Amino acid sequence: MKTTIEKYNDSLKRINAAVALEKADRTPVVLMGDAFFANQLGVKLSEFCISSELSNQTQLKGVLSLGEVDGIEMPHMNVNVFPAAWLANIKIPGRDLKEGTLWQMDEKELMKVEDYDTIIEKGWNYFFVDYAINRLSTPENNLLEKLQSIGKFTPKAIKNYKDAGIVTFSPLGTGIPFESFTGGRSMVKFSRDLFKIPDKVQAAMDAAMPELLEGLRQQIRAVKPYGVWFNGMRGASEFMSRKIWERFVWPYTKKLAKTIIEEGAICYFHMDANWERDLEFFRSLPKGKCVFGTDHATDIYKIKEILGDHMCIMGDVPAAMLAIGTSDEVYDYSTKLIKDMGNGFILSQGCDIPPNAKLENVKAMVAAASGK
Repeated sequence: MKTTIEKYNDSLKRINAAVALEKADRTPVVLMGDAFFANQLGVKLSEFCISSELSNQTQLKGVLSLGEVDGIEMPHMNVNVFPAAWLANIKIPGRDLKEGTLWQMDEKELMKVEDYDTIIEKGWNYFFVDYAINRLSTPENNLLEKLQSIGKFTPKAIKNYKDAGIVTFSPLGTGIPFESFTGGRSMVKFSRDLFKIPDKVQAAMDAAMPELLEGLRQQIRAVKPYGVWFNGMRGASEFMSRKIWERFVWPYTKKLAKTIIEEGAICYFHMDANWERDLEFFRSLPKGKCVFGTDHATDIYKIKEILGDHMCIMGDVPAAMLAIGTSDEVYDYSTKLIKDMGNGFILSQGCDIPPNAKLENVKAMVAAASGK
């Protein structure tokens, strides 16, 4: 029987081969499941979602019960990262929502037009600290203190997984100003900004990037992650014209990705929504240094057609199948993906394992990789 360090090294080798578009002994399995694991183990969502330590323990116990899993996307879960990413408050079960209800973003127009000028004149860091204290914090919940606590625990969370033989795939997260602004301004107001004051929006994005990039570099150097999660959601061009996308999304996406790669990490594009119109652009990034993960909205076969010889693909067992399908359906779908995707593929759920997924279905997905 292999030791946990031998298991870890085997999984790491398997994942490395997939990212490099090379043949592995089998297709690696990397999962993300937060509320799913809490529900399976009877842990209250109100406690799970605000405790990095509890979520780490819960997820790890859940992962180890599933079979031959190689990696976890994030080693712990804390909802306080979401306000920081989207500049919007979050509703938490047991506090703002009924116990057992999934946490929800409370998107409103918290960010004002004049905030663009603040970013332009004083920089991203000044803006964000003030915004976090005065618009995203309460006397009982200081967001900056929460973020510091989360960051401090992350290395321990990664070690806990490594000690159990599991690779942490993307413990750090990042995103472009577009995604943050659309959450802070609200989608409707931000969409109007892109047409009414496009030069000001772009100037704010340009002013934010140097400090965002430097902060990302420092995080990568401190944590030394395998990969960095790049959040892609409303930045998909299905929500806008090609002209808008090429001006406000792609240049910043490319800069962030190249920074991640320069610092020695893999850029993991966790891409919600449909990115089919945009796939060709990703070929301009270095070969074998990125992973494109789809939530099933982007056709994985289209990704294979356009990026299959350039970038590792990750996905894409759909949430609906995991929740209401049968274990045979999940196993057959996963097996077909493994066969059709070939080298350079990591088997995973589409986006996140849904809270109501059937345990036997998740086990069937994992089993498909090893044929057991």
